[in-house]
Amino acid sequence: MNTNYFKNVIMGNLFQTSTGTALPTTYYIGLSSTTPTASGTNVTEPSTSGTGYARKQLTSLSTPSNGVIQNSSAISFPESTATWFSASSPATYYVIYDSLTGGNLLMYNELTAPRIIEVNTVATIKANSLYLQLTD
Repeated sequence: MNTNYFKNVIMGNLFQTSTGTALPTTYYIGLSSTTPTASGTNVTEPSTSGTGYARKQLTSLSTPSNGVIQNSSAISFPESTATWFSASSPATYYVIYDSLTGGNLLMYNELTAPRIIEVNTVATIKANSLYLQLTD
């Protein structure tokens, strides 16, 4: 899914009707235990203080094929130094931002299954498992 913010930035730049906000040049993936909204809210990421959690920059993306971009290599988050997601609050969504911290939520989608990420775990998205596309 794409947020309204991202759709507006794309359309404004594509059709040259609103170019004040440039398309991002760097993208970061994170994880959320709550369902994000099209307005770019309701994301619950683990704390970055003392947990080892950090969004990962997306660097190995494929060229588009039928409107879809995939990760051409695995994406591994840093090893957790605390529990990021528990059985009562598992990771259920991935989120794509334009910044390592803060920033604007651009895209999000549900994980194939909820994930528990305890201490000393390296969460990995396997190569060719992430599908990014513009949808309405």
